[in-house]
Amino acid sequence: MPSIAVLAIAAALAVGIMLPDLAFAFNNPSFNTVTATLTIPSVCTVTVSNTAINFGSVSPTSNAPTANAVTDTNAGGVPANILLDGTNWVYLSNSFFVSNTEWDFSSNPGLSGNTLGIAPGNLVDTYNVIGSTQKVTLFFGIFVPPQQAVGTYTQTVTVENKC
Repeated sequence: MPSIAVLAIAAALAVGIMLPDLAFAFNNPSFNTVTATLTIPSVCTVTVSNTAINFGSVSPTSNAPTANAVTDTNAGGVPANILLDGTNWVYLSNSFFVSNTEWDFSSNPGLSGNTLGIAPGNLVDTYNVIGSTQKVTLFFGIFVPPQQAVGTYTQTVTVENKC
């Protein structure tokens, strides 16, 4: 008759009846809690107000400041260090070095000595920290080397805010 006893216990469990010789833990549940934590880090952002730097027409062996500055805005919640790099200047098969581009936080970077690193991966540390929700204006200058071929040269400048 073991099968009947099993049926009786199963029936008792199904309707919640306590059998006298069986102990069930229905009235004293046992549980533990676990605390979960999550940290969402603060971030810094970069937004530049001007995505085109125009030096105009510059003769070889001449320096020229940019006609328009770039404003770097950090809309993030933490300060950021400003890093810069750029590509070499290129026109068709002609080129000259990225180091001919200078930058500064003043309006005349022509001979500042602050040159761009070569992209990618050679970001120059400006040692300028931009606060959260703050703006910084960057000015650029160019020196065109002697005997550079006539043409419209282009360069890509990267502005990075690093938290």
